Amino acid sequence: MAIKWIHRTVLVITLLSFSLLAFYLSTAYTQQNTPQEVPQQGAPQQHAIPLQILPKDNAGNVDWVKSLNQGIIKPLESLDPNKPSTPVIDLDIVFKVKGDLPDVVYPHYPHTQWLACSNCHPKIFIMQAGANKVTMKKIEEGQFCGRCHGIVAFPLSNCTRCHSKPKR
Repeated sequence: MAIKWIHRTVLVITLLSFSLLAFYLSTAYTQQNTPQEVPQQGAPQQHAIPLQILPKDNAGNVDWVKSLNQGIIKPLESLDPNKPSTPVIDLDIVFKVKGDLPDVVYPHYPHTQWLACSNCHPKIFIMQAGANKVTMKKIEEGQFCGRCHGIVAFPLSNCTRCHSKPKR
């Protein structure tokens, strides 16, 4: 049990570190709303992006996808300028849900705008239909989507962000 918490703590610290690194290396937001150039590696950042200016979702949490799409944040794919770009994948995976809740739609597009495939595959998700026995209990325990959601991404309490496809 202790190893599981240590693993989760290390994961949280790692994800937070990457998130903070992306902010510090992204375009600075000044009070005049004028974008600054992305600093060179090792150069000090003039301004950090205050979370208050980022768009919020329907539950009042930072909406990272809107922030990215509006150009407020511009995470770097890598600190290595010679590393080739990772393709953005426009693919939705639908998880059928038992009961009355809408089915879950996993959109690859916003995830692959700033994460490489290797962040999730094959360690968190096996790339085969039906191979991942995803349950809310497992997600709440930090498996599957729970590796990020509820920690550095929107919380699990915002059900409609995932449970979005009405049953037929």
